[in-house]
Amino acid sequence: MKFIFATLAFAAAALAQRVVITSPSQGQNIPAGSSINVQVAEGDQLSSVKEIGIAVTLQHCQQNPCEDVEDDLGTIFYAGPYQPQFFNPPSPPGAPYQNFTVNIASSFPKGPAVFSVPHAQLLGAGPFLNTEIANLTVNIV
Repeated sequence: MKFIFATLAFAAAALAQRVVITSPSQGQNIPAGSSINVQVAEGDQLSSVKEIGIAVTLQHCQQNPCEDVEDDLGTIFYAGPYQPQFFNPPSPPGAPYQNFTVNIASSFPKGPAVFSVPHAQLLGAGPFLNTEIANLTVNIV
């Protein structure tokens, strides 16, 4: 019984730490050759979290709907520390977030593409490693 409780507690802590791409919006048209803001937000921050980092990537889809891109994340725009902040006055999404400006090459293939944000952190007193990948599909025009 204790094992089940501990497992559920770890799962709840991990879910509270999930990141989400809040900008651009799902399905948004983005011109090739443009700069765009990618905003990455996270859920409630627990005191026993140590961020390892994230990456911001973009992969052209070979089919529509897009295939699973976890094995090939595409172009890397950022890889490094993740330091989300609350801003005053609060702005969307109402959670701590960090902005990343990415420049999409004019030669980037047109059509559906997936922004991915791989995220790693250490949770709890143990600690244990928590990893995830947040995805968002856009359309490069």
